[in-house]
Amino acid sequence: MEKIYFTPENTNFLNELRERIDNYFMSKNISHFANTAMKIKLVVMSLIYILAYVAIFLVEGNQVLIYCLYAFIGAWSVFLGLNIGHDAAHNAIFKRPSANQALLLVFDLLGTNSYNWVNRHIGAHHVYPNIMDYDSDIQQTSVVKIFPKDMHHVYHRLQHIYMPLVYMLYIFRWVLYRDFKDAFSKRIGVFNNSNYPKKELVKMIFFKLFYLSQFIAIPALVLKVSWLFAISAFFLLTVVGSLVITFVLLSTHVGEDAQFPEPNADHVLPHSWSYHQVLTASDFGKSNPLIVILFGGFNFHVIHHLCPHICHIHYPAITKILEETCQKYNYPYRSERYLISAVISHFRLLRNNSKNAYSAK
Repeated sequence: MEKIYFTPENTNFLNELRERIDNYFMSKNISHFANTAMKIKLVVMSLIYILAYVAIFLVEGNQVLIYCLYAFIGAWSVFLGLNIGHDAAHNAIFKRPSANQALLLVFDLLGTNSYNWVNRHIGAHHVYPNIMDYDSDIQQTSVVKIFPKDMHHVYHRLQHIYMPLVYMLYIFRWVLYRDFKDAFSKRIGVFNNSNYPKKELVKMIFFKLFYLSQFIAIPALVLKVSWLFAISAFFLLTVVGSLVITFVLLSTHVGEDAQFPEPNADHVLPHSWSYHQVLTASDFGKSNPLIVILFGGFNFHVIHHLCPHICHIHYPAITKILEETCQKYNYPYRSERYLISAVISHFRLLRNNSKNAYSAK
């Protein structure tokens, strides 16, 4: 895969933004890592997850309540990953990298593989967001056509209709298939994955067996419910989790106004790195306190791409600085007021791409 380059920065936007953000932290005499509120948040969210799991064994086999608890855990698992694992991957929670690496285990404990996720998210997505064939977070399967110039298949004509059902399988596929596919793939987007460590494969298998035992085998044996019931409850967990995580992910990069820049013949992208980050990401639901608390800063996505090393607890404050700086330099900052409007915008993108049937196979 050819290496591509950003156009050199041709304004003072990035320098001024960083200077203003640094001044903000200095004036408040605070660190850009997790503050006390963030640490309390992580402890409380972790305890809620643990208590919800313990409650499965305290409802005396009431199958309706068990289903409800599994559904809750499915959603809450996503919130744990967004709030803990995502920031930890960017070394944004603690100053010591080893402490952040320890927190990355939250992904493994939730049935997904932290090693693969870091390679996908940081090794590919953050390097070249919204670049076809380079950004593996956006381009995961040929079932859906997100990039307008990607290969078109006949079934894409209906993608805006069938993709809601496919998105419901996102976590189920991730846990049972995608991680193994990544382990045996030589490349994940732009990331070179050819030297996959054997110890990571062993770790992945161990944690996935632990996770499946935790939510299928142990409840089936301890609660004496049928294995079919335990499997169906686990499937419900993944469906609810999938709906939550796709709502989050679809709202950041792939709305109907999304931009997918391409390099020229000299492998140079049309914009500078900072302009590209603002152009390809968007915010949503910034005034909704529930989204701000639960989504781990994903709804302040533009500042995250520009300053991924800063803990998300600070994003609401420094996004105001970002908006002012974008306005000054005429950078195309975008934000949807509501989560639902951002999600609807994604399906409009799918519908627009479904019409490109001239090259159907």
